[in-house]
Amino acid sequence: MTDNAIHPVVHAAGRNATLPDWARLAPRRYQHSVRVGDLLGTWASALELAAGDLVRWRAAGVLHDALKDAEEAELRGLTGDEWPLAVAHAPACSVKLQEDGVEDHSLLKAIAYHPVGHPDLDELGQYLILADYLEPGRDFRNDERERLRERLPGDRVDVLIEVLA
Repeated sequence: MTDNAIHPVVHAAGRNATLPDWARLAPRRYQHSVRVGDLLGTWASALELAAGDLVRWRAAGVLHDALKDAEEAELRGLTGDEWPLAVAHAPACSVKLQEDGVEDHSLLKAIAYHPVGHPDLDELGQYLILADYLEPGRDFRNDERERLRERLPGDRVDVLIEVLA
C-alpha cells in the first residue's frame, strides 16, 4: 500500500504518533501506545514490508488503545453491552476510526480484537497482540518477555502461542 492510499488519520498516527481528536488516552498510556507502534514498525521493517505497510503497522500500535481512558458511557454508546468493559475500548476505537472514514479492514480488525484475539486476524493483528504484550516499557516478566521479543519477527506463530497461553 502506498502512503497516498492511507487514510489521513492512519497516516498521522503512523508517521507522527498523532492521535485523533476523539482519543481518550492518559500520557502514560500514550507512551505505551507509541512503544507498541515503534515495535510494530521495527518488525515491519525487518519483514521488509512496503513503506505504506510500515506506516499502517505503526499506526495500529499508536491507535490500539486510543479510547482506553474513555468513560463507560462513551464506550457503551459505541459498542453497546456486547463487550466486557475492560476490553470495550478496542472495538470502540475501531468504530470511531470507521466513522472517520477508515476502510482498512485489516487494521480495524487488528485494533478491535487486540485484547482478545480472533481466528481471522492476519499478520498485523497477530503482531499487534504480540507488541502490546511484549513492548519493553511494561514491567512484568521482563526476562521472559525480552527472550520472546528476541525471537521476533521470525517466530511469530510459536511466540504467539506462548503469549496467548
